[in-house]
Amino acid sequence: MRSAWLVVLGAAVSASGAIAACGSDDSGVTFPPGPDGGSPDVIDNNPFGEGGGDVKSTLTVMPQNVVLTSNGTPVTQAYNAFVNGAKLSNANWSLDNVALGVVDTTGLFTASGAVGGTSQITATQGSLLGTTLVTVNLQIAENPGNVGAQTQTLLKNGGTADSGFKWLYPYDKTVFPRGLLAPTLQFAGGVPDAVYVHAVASNITYDGFYKGSNPSQLQMSAQTWKTVTGSVGSADPLKVQITKISGGQVTGPINETWTVAQGSLKGTVYYNSYSSPLAGNTGAVLKVAMTKQVTQPTVLLANCNTCHAVSANGNVLADSTGHNPGDATWDLTQNTKQMASGPDGQFSFAALYPDGAFLLSCATLPGNWPPNIPGMQGDVNSALFDTKTGAKIAAPGFDGKIKKALMPIFAPDGTKVAFNHYDTGSGHTLATMDFDVKTKTFTNLLDVVNDQAHYVGWPAFLPDSSSVIYHTDDRSDYATWQGAHADLVMVDLASKKQTSLDLLNGMLGNNTYLPYGAAEQNLNFEPTVLPEAVGGYFWILFTSRRDYGNTIVTNSPQDQARKKLWVAAIDLKPTPGKDPSHPAFYLTGQELAAGNMRGFWALDPCKQNGTSCDSGDECCGGFCRQVTETDGAIGRQCVPPPMGCAQEFEKCTTQGDCCGASQGYLCINGHCALPPVN
Repeated sequence: MRSAWLVVLGAAVSASGAIAACGSDDSGVTFPPGPDGGSPDVIDNNPFGEGGGDVKSTLTVMPQNVVLTSNGTPVTQAYNAFVNGAKLSNANWSLDNVALGVVDTTGLFTASGAVGGTSQITATQGSLLGTTLVTVNLQIAENPGNVGAQTQTLLKNGGTADSGFKWLYPYDKTVFPRGLLAPTLQFAGGVPDAVYVHAVASNITYDGFYKGSNPSQLQMSAQTWKTVTGSVGSADPLKVQITKISGGQVTGPINETWTVAQGSLKGTVYYNSYSSPLAGNTGAVLKVAMTKQVTQPTVLLANCNTCHAVSANGNVLADSTGHNPGDATWDLTQNTKQMASGPDGQFSFAALYPDGAFLLSCATLPGNWPPNIPGMQGDVNSALFDTKTGAKIAAPGFDGKIKKALMPIFAPDGTKVAFNHYDTGSGHTLATMDFDVKTKTFTNLLDVVNDQAHYVGWPAFLPDSSSVIYHTDDRSDYATWQGAHADLVMVDLASKKQTSLDLLNGMLGNNTYLPYGAAEQNLNFEPTVLPEAVGGYFWILFTSRRDYGNTIVTNSPQDQARKKLWVAAIDLKPTPGKDPSHPAFYLTGQELAAGNMRGFWALDPCKQNGTSCDSGDECCGGFCRQVTETDGAIGRQCVPPPMGCAQEFEKCTTQGDCCGASQGYLCINGHCALPPVN
């Protein structure tokens, strides 16, 4: 009977894959001897060796826990699989992080050099399985500014010449997603001649030297930012330092720490502008695709189309058409084809059901709501409308009970609606109701916020429908102009506990961390929410009149240029009373010159089976899997529900449907999601 041999974890082979006979290779690493006391056996098809299967066998991958270093170019490491000390020649190899590299049929791992990180390498034969971890550390150095060697040395040594040198943007402790263009780094003080960026996380070290026409701003290339963010883990802060030199005098480093969410944002942002040069400086609805690294938006509807809302599934838009009065619904799956017209502007600021089939209209008040829309002022109650025909739909439990529902919004799963309950609160009360889509019945009216010091408006549900984000305004028209001040607040629906989103709003304790101080405070309005969780966070889009680094700095927050869209991460599973927000970042892709506001964040219209996809949330059936295409290429397509568990972003009903349920994956709004980061 063959004896079982001890396999020593931590053993390694040389980069070429050579194995020393009993003893050590050039690195001094030992391998288990074969049964005859000599070299390890090479086993072909019999995982039990000679004599049959009467000994429990173990498959071991060696070397264990290798750490490789790359300067951005591919590096390799050979792996071997052993069963009871005998090397296998026909193991099956796989890698769980395909962005990190590939492992071929012989066990040769090749790092891509595109990202750093750690991956599990698995070898199998029959029912036997063995694993190891490989870590790739990147050391990236680049000199896009063509900075000389002597200046580089001075910058690395640092200095204290300019006391005014400080970060303006981004903010410290910002959570960034993957997939967007790099943020434009901006700082105060004297104009530099050159700038040194040093960024470090566990698996990435980046050194970059910059100069240019505006050295007080710099931006990494799209590929560099992709490499950096792709190399940073969820609990692995990216520490960023900036050092500058002016007239031979060095200042810095100044330091910030950012978090990188483990995912890319989804869908499209649809927003209003009243001064877009792209739309002839008239009112318009524009869009920014979050899945593409766009540098400017696309005009969707011009000619003074504004006051819009979009269904969570991204297939229907409703808006005011030209302030005539008039309004319309639009099919976004058919090149923005108009479907129906509404009565006297009642589709403006409506709540669209997630699939866009119908909407709940926003009431109008005599004389003052909605503001500045000719013909829309008046005493008109809220009602349910069919978006294809414009006809009213009976709404038991709502009709005759609720008259003035202002700024309504459906939950992303369609089971609830929230609105300013003007009937009881005269603008100070926020309410929710449950909704049954089969019978179009509203029940369980609850006033969840009563804030007599503010006018509460623009509610938006978190994707799990547990909480509502809204803004608290000092104006009775809930507006963002003429000196309006507001901040974003979250109410937990179960406890009715309200929590100010201080970090999103720009506050740290009782003081603002915004670089220009009190002039930027309390200027946060109109939240909407990405309908699903990404990278372990919820994501909030909102309008703000704060300054933007040294790019947009004006004397008055009422200047159009300061009305912009910002994004902030919100922790999953927030604790009532504890701020779950993080500092916000500027939404890239919007116009700098225009005043931008009221961004609706929706998923993109779904795709049919057989269509290419990146993740299951893009598919009408909810599943996206790897397939072999007709030309033999490997791709990903929307597919019918497969056997087994659901992957991240794929369709689920309960947490147990998700492949990562045992690791804390959640089922949120019908999609499997990464577990909370905190």
